[in-house]
Amino acid sequence: MEISLSEEERAQLQAAQHACQGVRQWRRYQAVLLRADGMSLVAVAQALDCTPASVCNWTRAYGEHGVVGVAEGAHRGVARRFDATAEQVLHALLEEGDPQAHGYLATGWTVPLLHTELAKQGWPSSERTIRRTLHRLGYRWKRPKYVLGRPDPLSAAKKNRSPSTSPRHWKREGKSGLAMK
Repeated sequence: MEISLSEEERAQLQAAQHACQGVRQWRRYQAVLLRADGMSLVAVAQALDCTPASVCNWTRAYGEHGVVGVAEGAHRGVARRFDATAEQVLHALLEEGDPQAHGYLATGWTVPLLHTELAKQGWPSSERTIRRTLHRLGYRWKRPKYVLGRPDPLSAAKKNRSPSTSPRHWKREGKSGLAMK
């Protein structure tokens, strides 16, 4: 398809090309400009690293609709598999906090456990989807902080010592001598 541009049309295409944000969109405008300069379909496709069919489609769209026809449409992506109800189920599981109540031998929820439990409740999805949902809901995973437990109050008796004579209860008083606390 041969295309000829007036100075005004060329200026519109160049302005749109300079205003666009992405390379994909820039390539579309450039294809129309190169075809208007007389380059062959195959030469434009090789120069822009695309297929001749794409160049043909872009020039046809320009011929039918002008600059608006060359513009790239919105890419919406795939709809979320986790709707608001699934997010509420996930939130309830995390707020409950105990996977042992559901029959798991773990003290905290992990993504694989959440994946299994949500599938049991009718919300099958990938672990990646669960991670993205957790991130979107504001949850962050942190490594558990290990805290030593309190000493056994009966440890002195178990060692056959009285708590009053245990070396832990001695302190230095003054320059010389030891006194019991």
